[in-house]
Amino acid sequence: MLLLFAGTLFFFRLGAPGFFDADEPAYAQAAREMRESGDWVTPHFNGRPRFDKPPLFYYLIILSDRLLGETEFAARCWSALAGVAVTALLWLTARRWVGPRAGPATGVAFSASLLTALLARAAVTDMLLCLFVTAAILAGLAALQAPAPRARRFATVGWVAMALAALVKGPVGLLIPGLALGGSLLLLREIRSGVPRLVPWEGPAIFLAIAAPWYALVLAANGWAFVEGFLIKHNLSRFSGVISSHGGPLWFYVPVLLVGFFPWCGSLPSALWRAARVARRRRAVSPAERLTVTCLCWFVGVFVFFSLAGTKLPSYLFPAFPALALLVGREMANAAEEPIPRWISRIGSWLMGLIGCALAAAFFLIPWIFEWARPAARGVLDGVPPPASLAWGLGGLVLAGTLAGLIAKGRWRPAVLAAMMACLILTAAAAAPRAYAIAQGSLREFSEEARQILGPDDPVLVYGLNAPSVVFYANRRVTPLGSDDLGKLAETVRRLRDAGRPVVVITRSVLGPRLAEIEGLVRWKSRGGYALYVSQDSRAAQSGSAIR
Repeated sequence: MLLLFAGTLFFFRLGAPGFFDADEPAYAQAAREMRESGDWVTPHFNGRPRFDKPPLFYYLIILSDRLLGETEFAARCWSALAGVAVTALLWLTARRWVGPRAGPATGVAFSASLLTALLARAAVTDMLLCLFVTAAILAGLAALQAPAPRARRFATVGWVAMALAALVKGPVGLLIPGLALGGSLLLLREIRSGVPRLVPWEGPAIFLAIAAPWYALVLAANGWAFVEGFLIKHNLSRFSGVISSHGGPLWFYVPVLLVGFFPWCGSLPSALWRAARVARRRRAVSPAERLTVTCLCWFVGVFVFFSLAGTKLPSYLFPAFPALALLVGREMANAAEEPIPRWISRIGSWLMGLIGCALAAAFFLIPWIFEWARPAARGVLDGVPPPASLAWGLGGLVLAGTLAGLIAKGRWRPAVLAAMMACLILTAAAAAPRAYAIAQGSLREFSEEARQILGPDDPVLVYGLNAPSVVFYANRRVTPLGSDDLGKLAETVRRLRDAGRPVVVITRSVLGPRLAEIEGLVRWKSRGGYALYVSQDSRAAQSGSAIR
């Protein structure tokens, strides 16, 4: 029943909206270019090497594209499947190590939280990374508890999972299990006995056998460009500096934690308080206590490490959510006998109430925010009525669910909160295609029309716009030009027209007046904040329907 619940949340209308910029179409297009080029070593996007991530996610998208067709569902299904798999792992672990009531509570706490639902429905690497690091940590825990022969097998499974994590997102696939398991061994003063169990000789050997070949091949093929692009820029520089303007204060992940783990954030104060009490004793007298200490180190390690990093994104905290779900699942199942201070329980209730009311207020204010943001949206919201009914309905749902959750006692509280989250997530999933149509529908339409106008080797010119979805939906190379590159755009248009090739330019509507200065371009379409310009001698302009 739990897996059906999680699968419904993650798969319902999964492929209905198009790819949202910027990450989803970049992954899908990189997989397409890998398949078409036959280069299985160096990922490319828009014809250039893309060293952001290792290749495993691209391989999986290629596989699902062949099985299901090149669709949004095919690219996103791996995240949804990984979300269901993490839910199953947490359910089995909590049921075995804590108690039968903790299993469903843990699974629901993980699957029915806001950030989990978002990442399980997106074609990005975060949920797949979460699956592999969770498997590695739980396998390591089993290795510490099991008899010697079985311990080696569990440790080997952990090293395989870390190798796969390293092929999904790089060194972080080793870092997170190291923080969780290494921290717990330090706290429990078990370094001498624990490390040999976690690091049998075959473990690192299997890790290298799985992960090292791709790193060796891509280094041989690209040399220093790979070291600079992958290791330095997308790993070391993300910690030491700010990449792509994704910075934030030291407390950045506090609101991410409270909102992303809503509504189960209300159980965090008591769950963390109990975990801290167990950790202070510096010993684990039961598997449940070992699990608790490891989850505490898992969460604290990820939270502190990424809080100290210069580049911050909400998804960076997500690999700690399984640890939070296990702690909260134990708390909701009342598996811990030690009573908690009343003030800790009150903090939890206040947290859930405040976050729930804040989210409800945000939904209620959407119509006013919509109007306030309309001038700054660069035409995207022009002519679009505010979604008042949907916004007020979601706000009422969150407010009523939060209040009902605060009133409910015992087993009823998780049931009420899970029902509220299911309704919220499924309603949002049903509304996602409409949101996509407003935000990017015209951009996708113009990209697909560009594919019809241009020849197979003709590029799309994109002016003053960063939208990887154009590359995917136009299915061809894109020449990106910044808003300060008007002269370069005019020269490129002239060169293409002199060569007798059609020209298509996609830009923002507000930048359209600048293009009036370029000879030979006419405005073909303008809608939703975007504009499509074509050359006068193109097939589109010859039809006589251009908008001047």
